[in-house]
Amino acid sequence: MPNLLCCKNGSSYFASANAVNQYAPNTVIEPKHLDIQIKVNDLREKRVVAKVTITFEHSGQALISDKNTLSTAVLNAEGFLELQVEGASHSYDGHQIQLYWSEPFEKNTQRKVTVNYIIDHPRAGLHFQKEDSFTNDKDCCWAVTDNETEKARYWLPTIDFPTVRTTLTWTISAPSQYTSLANGALVSEETKDGYTTTRWQLDYPCPSYLACFTVGDFVCVDDGEVDGRPVKYYGARSVDPDDLKRSFGKTPEMIRWLEAKVGMAFPWPKYYQIALPAIRGAMENISLVTWIEIMVLDEINAKERQYLVDIVNVHEMAHTYFGDLLVIRHFEHAWLKESWATYMESCWLQDKSSEDDFRFEMLTNAQQYMRECNKEYMRPIVTRLYDSSWDMFDSHAYPGGAWRIHMLRGILGDDAFWAGVKHYVETFSTKTVQTSDFQAALEWASGLNLSRFFDEWLYSKGYPVLKGTFNHDASRGTVQVSITQTQIKKDAEIPLFTFDLEVELTDEKGNKYLNTLTFNREATVTTTFILDDKNVLPARVRVDPNFRVLYTLDMPVDQRILKNTAKDAEDVISRIWAYNELIKEGSYSALKFIEANILQEPFYGVRSQVAGLLSKQKSEYGLKILASMVTKESDPLALASVVTSCQIQDDILRNAILEVLSRADQLPYRAHGAALVALAVQQKKEDLEYLLNVAKDNKKIGQYGVIRGSALKALGYHRSEEAYRYLITRVGYNVEPMRARSLIVDGIKYSAEWQEKHLQKLAVEAFAKLIRDPNLMVRMTAVDGLIALKATETYHDVDSTRYLYSNDDLSWLNRKLYQLLQTNSNKGTTAAKEEVEKLEERIRKLEEKLQKLDQNA
Repeated sequence: MPNLLCCKNGSSYFASANAVNQYAPNTVIEPKHLDIQIKVNDLREKRVVAKVTITFEHSGQALISDKNTLSTAVLNAEGFLELQVEGASHSYDGHQIQLYWSEPFEKNTQRKVTVNYIIDHPRAGLHFQKEDSFTNDKDCCWAVTDNETEKARYWLPTIDFPTVRTTLTWTISAPSQYTSLANGALVSEETKDGYTTTRWQLDYPCPSYLACFTVGDFVCVDDGEVDGRPVKYYGARSVDPDDLKRSFGKTPEMIRWLEAKVGMAFPWPKYYQIALPAIRGAMENISLVTWIEIMVLDEINAKERQYLVDIVNVHEMAHTYFGDLLVIRHFEHAWLKESWATYMESCWLQDKSSEDDFRFEMLTNAQQYMRECNKEYMRPIVTRLYDSSWDMFDSHAYPGGAWRIHMLRGILGDDAFWAGVKHYVETFSTKTVQTSDFQAALEWASGLNLSRFFDEWLYSKGYPVLKGTFNHDASRGTVQVSITQTQIKKDAEIPLFTFDLEVELTDEKGNKYLNTLTFNREATVTTTFILDDKNVLPARVRVDPNFRVLYTLDMPVDQRILKNTAKDAEDVISRIWAYNELIKEGSYSALKFIEANILQEPFYGVRSQVAGLLSKQKSEYGLKILASMVTKESDPLALASVVTSCQIQDDILRNAILEVLSRADQLPYRAHGAALVALAVQQKKEDLEYLLNVAKDNKKIGQYGVIRGSALKALGYHRSEEAYRYLITRVGYNVEPMRARSLIVDGIKYSAEWQEKHLQKLAVEAFAKLIRDPNLMVRMTAVDGLIALKATETYHDVDSTRYLYSNDDLSWLNRKLYQLLQTNSNKGTTAAKEEVEKLEERIRKLEEKLQKLDQNA
């Protein structure tokens, strides 16, 4: 499941001081099959009646002596009503069902327990329709499950950990106007007395977090079959079928590609996908993948987002093997599913798009992982020390682990690597896996001892941070490259890494030289290139030309070589590195070269990265180049990113943004929204009316309120009192589009810091209400707003909202409460420059008011 809630771990630490090592539960007596019966009367009631018959089994090879262990089981069951249990004695405290049998289980014996209960307005796991006046689904009813990591317990009595897996049968009864779907193959469907009963059967062992059903008023697109397996896409009633087909239409091709890539036939009897607003991102439930509804794209949205939807589609499908067929034993091994699914996204691009797309995707993965390491926390990829299982699903598990897989592929080579993967999948199909299993499979295929790699790259923290020197000795015709690992910190458990780093040198005649620096026990390694002709100059340099290692590199090189590399290097990563070094140098000649060449750069990702680097540098010449880039960029995949880089107060940039907005009707939604925010950052009085008009124009909402939300956020970034007061009126529930509301909160949060104290209180009051909002993202953004405003007086209000969060989300709330307390001690230490700016802003506003009073006197 992709982690689209990027604020989930928004603090400076990973595991709290109270964190302890977490372990999978014992599985002496465990469920083997669930017969789930669901009855729905009126979905508007947000209530279901359920009956689950659980088949328990003792399948151990030998009896243990502890009779209590053989006579008891504990089921997770949060907030069940009218609970009744048959087949065992029980006690229930609202959280767990303790089961007791008078006689201990004997080896290889089974017993059945039936649990009858009602689920009414569940806190998590089972979600119902959202009431939102800006959607066409206002009268559309539905229910859908979304369980990861430990949320199935809010609607299903189960041992809610991945090590326990069961086969499933479903019987879902609902009013006949509704469609019912669940894991597995359709067994039967019959209608009687206005109700339709649908039966499904899944013969594969399924962990609780992948158990899924949905009932509702849906539209369906049938996309045929792949080798006899039906492929269908569903959405709420108002969804345009053309949008569903556009968004998910590559699914059959992806299934065939994935089968060939992994070397095993697709196991599920069907492949259905459904998109609804309740889903956090996308979820790989066995044979019934759920999506957040914003991934269903209209024709305009697809220009910017089809790329993303395609790779997320591959991600969820890859979980078929990595996560569903092979289930992680416990959460410390989350990387075995999420890293793999993330890496398969990039492999799809490599096979179906281009090597440039593959490398650029892996670069953005590296940057995302490193950003978390540098700005939030650094942890081993595999660790048992965490507060909540949900915390393990971060940028270490997704892009960080994907890079470890890619490095293993480089070490083994494609043949041995993919043979090892095939062996791994075949060996552990329908079983649980842990990291050592994957290591053993690769060692089986290659004969290599990978223990050191796993020790350094999986069980230790960090990545190589390299500092390099490049020296050309013209008199000898040599080039010496020396590189040092600088990340080593024994107290922080950041090691010296072992890896081979290739460096390729090209001379002016086009001759290529390839040397390898082997890092083993030394922090610094040096290599020397001997040119064939000492009178010929080195022309280009590429570090890691075959793209095998995760690292950062700071290595000043002669400007001439950097220019040649930026212009002519064969790969996008080398070109981006060379541009980065030129921008860091910041000389007139370097920037002049960039101005002359960047618009001719063929790959959109290089242009996007250069725009971001120029934005960080903020030189006068660099901003001039950036202004030229934004007016000339036409690729929808780059435009929003390049425009976002223009969020700097500068008259040249403002003129460029106005030029972009002059063709607003032709802009994709996110590029349009980014331009509105960039214009607001200029904080010109004359732009306020324009921004307000867009924020109020119902013809410029954009799919899912993308334009409207950005326009409202832009009002916050304008920092004017008039815009701020308007925003305060728009933040409530059922006022603006649901997906726009967290952007409004973000705008208020930013603007409030620049308002007078009595106006700041309006934001605090608004956020204090929003922390109980039905929308999870709004709640989370509001909490961040209270932290930004240092509203420590709201600590107990925030703490009292625990009832709104599932247990596995509470570690996020605890982090936020810690941050809120910390703001009190930091109130007097805010940077002086920022405080002066805010004071000057308030003085300016007072002067404006005085001028108005003088004019009216």
